[in-house]
Parts: sequence; structure tokens; C-alpha cells
Amino acid sequence: MADVDEDTLSRTHIDPESNDISDETQDFRFLSSLAQTGDHPTLPKRGEKDFERHGTRAQEDVLSVSRQAMHDALSYPRLHKPNGLTGLFNPDDESCVVEEPKGPNTQNIGKNDSHGRLHLLPEEALYLVERGSLNLQWRDEELSGIPLSLQAAYAHLIGSKGLTLERYTVYAGLKRSGYLVQRAPTWYTEDHDKINMPPHPPRPSSPSSTFERLYKFLFYHTPPADPPPLGPLVQPGLYSSYAPIYRRLALIPFHDPTVPPSQPPSSTLYHSSIRPTYHVWKPTSTFRKSAPPPPDYRICVLNARTDPFPVLDQLDDLMRYVPYQPPEVGSEGKTYVRLRHGYKSVILAVVDQGIVSYVRVGDAGFGVEPVWDRRVGRGGKSGGGGRGGRGGTSGRGRGRGKRK
Repeated sequence: MADVDEDTLSRTHIDPESNDISDETQDFRFLSSLAQTGDHPTLPKRGEKDFERHGTRAQEDVLSVSRQAMHDALSYPRLHKPNGLTGLFNPDDESCVVEEPKGPNTQNIGKNDSHGRLHLLPEEALYLVERGSLNLQWRDEELSGIPLSLQAAYAHLIGSKGLTLERYTVYAGLKRSGYLVQRAPTWYTEDHDKINMPPHPPRPSSPSSTFERLYKFLFYHTPPADPPPLGPLVQPGLYSSYAPIYRRLALIPFHDPTVPPSQPPSSTLYHSSIRPTYHVWKPTSTFRKSAPPPPDYRICVLNARTDPFPVLDQLDDLMRYVPYQPPEVGSEGKTYVRLRHGYKSVILAVVDQGIVSYVRVGDAGFGVEPVWDRRVGRGGKSGGGGRGGRGGTSGRGRGRGKRK
């Protein structure tokens, strides 16, 4: 009965729209050319793929050969370049040293000493070993000169000096994409109190002329500090715009990112602290690893299996270690652009079993920006119209137009 059901399922029509082609069995016979020895191996072309099983011996043989070709390609030994780098790994202090650094791979990684040697961090050494650019050898009396395999490098470097598999996964992915990556000063969470972040600059006050002060006095009424205990929130009067009305309706206190925090949050009492892990720069030829410029991105690595998504207190605590970067001068009026930019931002790299998802978290000022201003469009362009204040058209407003 089970055989009949399997035969029936094998003949069932599969909807091509609901079927993902990437889930089908691939023809990996084209990988067999990679296992062949040669000085200049080339990438082979992809083979054909059978979408349905018809139960013939020919198809089973093709599937068996395809699986064997994939196994041979994965088990092919990865050799180091003969003119590559040679590093020494000391298991006592978990250090990786390159005696004679050379090539472009050493320009933006590691730290050089006064003797010309290059000291590599565990993630830097493991990345070079994985891509075949570094021949890492033991620096030990018993194992001196014996190279470390890729498996041995993973076993000894993962867990060394605060490096986890999730942190290395993010580091290797960013390096393969061409970014410049360095450890953040808050790499070790327990040492975060020693980091002196730049002070929060005060909110700039733009100078105003006599005409501007007179205009604001006549047309922009400043709401009182506290709403009136009795009566309407918006007192009867002459209002030339919606701005003072919306200001008087703002009853709920909002977060102002331009004001420095008065006291640290209490997230460490109930939740684990999270800190920026990496500083990332876009690739540039003027980058100097000894004096790097301010990073373009700050990455915080999280393990999805052990670390839940940060709560508001944790994010508030994290933003205290991110420098203040307000929107650019001249972006006033571009409300949505300023909200997307924020005053502080950090990228959360959530790693789930090797799959990295990047989430950008910004400290935006929704209460500071005039989101209620109908004259400001999505791109900062004026959207106001005629006297009626409805915007977007050139009409005269409700009740003032002429009938034809």
C-alpha cells in the first residue's frame, strides 16, 4: 500500500508557480572538472536538471554520479599559494604573528610592531587561512613548523580573545563584500565603562534677525509649559497656521534626541548589555589602519539562538556608546529624510545558524520634527497650495472658489 502511495505521489502534477526551483535536486556533475589537477582550473558550466522523477535506472545513475561529483568537489584539498604569507600561532598566548608581511592583504588588517612584524587578531588570521592567503604554522617546541589545517584553525581561533562563531561569520561576510572592518573599542562588554565616548554636543541655536523674531511673535504662538486645567486645549483666537494648534495638542512627553541623557538606564539590572562589536568603513584608498577615520557603520553582533531581540532599555543603553551624528545641515524641512537618518544609529547583525540578518536601529526625533506640517512633503518639497491650505493643487480653498 505504501508503494502505491509513493507511485501516486511521484506522478502528481507539481504547480510550477508554487515550486521553488532551488529546492530541486541539482545536477552537480559539472563540478567533477574542479577535482581534476591542473595549473589553471576554470569554472565549469552548469548542467541540466530533471524536475520530475520517472523512476528509470538512467536517472538514478545520473543522480548518483552527481552526488559523487559534489562530494569530490567538497573534499578537494585546498592548497595555499606558494608565495603567500606564513604566520606563526602560539597556543600559549593565542597570538598570530607574520614575520614578513607582504602583499595587499596586510595593508588594512593587523597591527605592525617596531620590528616589522604583523600581529593578527584571531578573526583576521582565520579569514586569511580560510581564503588560502596565510599558511599558519605552530610556534611550539614540539610542533614547530607544522601547518595548521583549516579545521585546526577553527578549533583554536574560535573562542580566542572574545571571538565567537557568530562574530566571525559577520566579519568574514563583510570582508568578502569588500568592507574594511576593525574591532570596536567595546569588543569586551565587561570593559565598556572604560570607554570615553565623545560628549553630547548641545543643540545648536540658529541666529535670527529682527524680522524673523517679529514674524515668529506674530504668527507662531509658543504653547504654555502646562496645559490649562480647565477649558479647551486650543483657546479661541486668531490662528494664521496649523502649527500653534498642533503644538497645543502635544500633551504626551516625547523623546528629544538632541538633549543628552541625564542618567544611565537600568537595563543591566534585568537584561544583558550589548555593545558595538565592529567598526566598518566603505572601501577607500585613503584608509589608514593606524589612524582610521570615523566609521561609516557600527555593527552589533547578536546570536539569535541565545540572545533575544533587544528591548527598549537595551537599545537605549546601546545608544549611549554611539556618537551623536545629527542630520546634515541644510536638511531642514526634509522631514522623512531626517527621520530616516536619525541622530544616532547602529546596525544589529542577527546571526541564526550562519544566516546573517542586518537591522538598522536609529534614534529618531519624531517629536522634534514637524511631521504635522502640511507644507513639508516626503522629499522636503513644498506641498502647500492655495488659501485653503489643502496643498497639492492650485485651488482657492473650500468655499472661496467661483462657480462656473
